[in-house]
Amino acid sequence: MAFWSSQTLESRLEQLVDHPDKDLVDCNAVTLRVGREIYITPGLEQPAPSSHTKQLLEEGAPFAIPPGQFAFLLTEEVVTIPPKTMGFISMKATYKLKGLVNVSGFHVDPGWSGPLIFAVFNAGPAPAHLERGLALFLLWVADLDEPSDKRKTKPGPDNIPPVMINNITGVVDSIYALDKRMREDLKKLADKDIELSNRIHAVDKMQTRVLVGLGIASIILVAAIGVAMRAALASFL
Repeated sequence: MAFWSSQTLESRLEQLVDHPDKDLVDCNAVTLRVGREIYITPGLEQPAPSSHTKQLLEEGAPFAIPPGQFAFLLTEEVVTIPPKTMGFISMKATYKLKGLVNVSGFHVDPGWSGPLIFAVFNAGPAPAHLERGLALFLLWVADLDEPSDKRKTKPGPDNIPPVMINNITGVVDSIYALDKRMREDLKKLADKDIELSNRIHAVDKMQTRVLVGLGIASIILVAAIGVAMRAALASFL
């Protein structure tokens, strides 16, 4: 098995992708771009997963994959793998080092024809900011010893099939999302504690005022009784 060189890729690029551009060849790999359709799993901050669905992107439209979330990304290019070859796929190291991981597999079967669908997971601590048209994926091509009798014979889907989305639909309780929710809950508890302390302090102040008022009233009452008793005694004498 021999991998195609940059020269071979450039000379046979029209056989591999529907938009042949020699600038797509990076060393001995073909660069593939993010396409028009994506799906990102909802997190805890999106409590209605039933309304969450695929997104259609305009050219250059940005999007972000939150930490701890999965995504399906469709390639811009339609890829065709000749029967005597197979493809190997990955992502550029720039984005791998940020925590974006390819979890969709690492090869393309002989005879495949259609866009590729990458399943990725953001294992990093921050959102992965991407956009349509971004050169994100890499495709290597290797020769087989002869054309494979067992190969793909039907075109692949040109969009992200619903069955793929159904496999990962629902809220994904990532560590990042759980930590965020926990911090928010702790802040709410702290705010309630401050509010309760303020109420207790206000009650204490009111109680002090009432006690002082009762003390003053008691003194006045005792003084009034004393005056009245002296006056009654004086009149009796």
